Amino acid sequence: MKKTIALLITIVLLTACVSALAEEARFVTINEWLDAKGECGDCYMLVQVMQVLNPVLAVVGDETGSVNLFTGGETDLLFDFSDHEDAEYYRNWIFVISNPQYNVFEGTMELKNWKLERFMPCVGE
Repeated sequence: MKKTIALLITIVLLTACVSALAEEARFVTINEWLDAKGECGDCYMLVQVMQVLNPVLAVVGDETGSVNLFTGGETDLLFDFSDHEDAEYYRNWIFVISNPQYNVFEGTMELKNWKLERFMPCVGE
């Protein structure tokens, strides 16, 4: 009886561990994110700022494509591209963002409600 209970507990714990690993955060490319229509679960993206359009909107890209990065709206984002007097200052900066959502109003064009995890100027820029 004790062996059966121990075996059941082990199976339950292993199942929970496998489930947790399956849901672990992962990096996705812009193309993968677009193909999934933003449904990437707990994911991260590594993007580079290509062009700043205004204080709340920039074009970002990776090796697979580019999208608009919206920093305004109903989010608690702290990043504002007007923090520096020269909008071009942020060109080529690298952003690590988490859990970007698909803006259904803009289709495949826009990331919204994302969280900025890290950012840094591109080396050599």
